Amino acid sequence: MKSVRTLAALGLGTLATVAAVASPALAQETKSARSTAHCVLNTDNGDKACFSTYREAIAYGTKGRVTDAPNDARDAFKDQKLQERLSGPRSQHGMKLAKNAQSALPESRTLATIFRDKDFGDGLTLTGTVGCGWRYPEFATLKDGWNDVISSTASGQCDITLYQHDAFRGFSQTYRGNVPYVGDAMNDQASSISFDR
Repeated sequence: MKSVRTLAALGLGTLATVAAVASPALAQETKSARSTAHCVLNTDNGDKACFSTYREAIAYGTKGRVTDAPNDARDAFKDQKLQERLSGPRSQHGMKLAKNAQSALPESRTLATIFRDKDFGDGLTLTGTVGCGWRYPEFATLKDGWNDVISSTASGQCDITLYQHDAFRGFSQTYRGNVPYVGDAMNDQASSISFDR
């Protein structure tokens, strides 16, 4: 009987040790399984693709023009030269290109990026050749899991305005530059967005 209790105690002790050792590994595995995803949406034609790294997303979004972006968006926003390559020269920021001028500048530019989490977590980069200063009808209602989840933004060629309700209604806030947190009033509130000058 004593040996049965000893074996049971040894078994429980071993189980506790395994659980204690496995927990950090399990936590690490869960953390890596939640790696940041990044998607790109072309506003000209509606094409959307998602990737496991920011580098892959930007290579796709720029049609191979920029292939050396960092894997993590947080690192990319620290690189001013990279940001200019993505969104065009500062002198062109905020410009709405005339229809006949689109052929002169066919490169798709980064208009802006929205993120689900603070500090640039899972993101959606919006690209296009049309430019800023108007409300794209397709962003009058955020879809595909983007309604009421935006926590950070990064402007590209355009400033980005978040609206509390669909159809560009309700409380709104315009952001310029890289904004790691949109603030308590707008966090997880946006239902439509526009690109501004």
